Amino acid sequence: QRCGLTDEDLNRRWRAPNPTLHPTIYHAKSLLEYLVGVVGTRVRVFCDLHGHSRQKNVFMYGCSRSLSWWPPDKDQPDHPDFMLLPRLAQNCMATFSLSDCHFLIERAREATARVAVWRQFDIPMSYTMEASTCGCDQGPYKNQHLSTKQLLESGEGLCVALSYLTSSTPDIDNTNSPSNMELNRSTKVCDGVGVGVRKVVLSERSLGDFSSEVAAFWSADLLHDDDDLDSDEDLDLDLYGPV
Repeated sequence: QRCGLTDEDLNRRWRAPNPTLHPTIYHAKSLLEYLVGVVGTRVRVFCDLHGHSRQKNVFMYGCSRSLSWWPPDKDQPDHPDFMLLPRLAQNCMATFSLSDCHFLIERAREATARVAVWRQFDIPMSYTMEASTCGCDQGPYKNQHLSTKQLLESGEGLCVALSYLTSSTPDIDNTNSPSNMELNRSTKVCDGVGVGVRKVVLSERSLGDFSSEVAAFWSADLLHDDDDLDSDEDLDLDLYGPV
């Protein structure tokens, strides 16, 4: 359920959650801050799960610097792994559609989980995974509704895809980067896919630093009222439609 007892969309509160009004978001971020900042753990993947009322299949939203609304993001290249999990999921999940995935970073999405976590904790593989509340228009389940059976299969497939990220093989070179990896869409299995482990340099940019840097790009009403950020054209529009 996206809305809490305060009737707020909790997936628009990740930029600056209130410990009293948004305790689940606040403490989830606190755990990430503890793991990254105190323990020094390298967090490779963050993914929250949503239902989508209009689009078909199972797909993901990710974060690409080259597709960001904020100009300074484009000054740095995308991390080579930013599309890695969707590409693995394409081969491990019969319901998954890589062609339906999007990697835009929109201003209206800065307060969502995937963008806030990507920006504040420098986790290249930060995603929202959407599962259609309808069905599929591709693959073996084309023209079928998604039942509990297909959803359970999708969860198992996602776990298989994630398991390949724990590989202890050396760093992969650019020839095996996501932009060049040719994963067979028709096989829907992950056998033989080599996934390397990369070192991620954690960003020291705090939420306050980021807020001051982008303030010039945000109007006063956007800064103080996140509920007005959604529009009918938003790609991330999911279960409850426009707010």
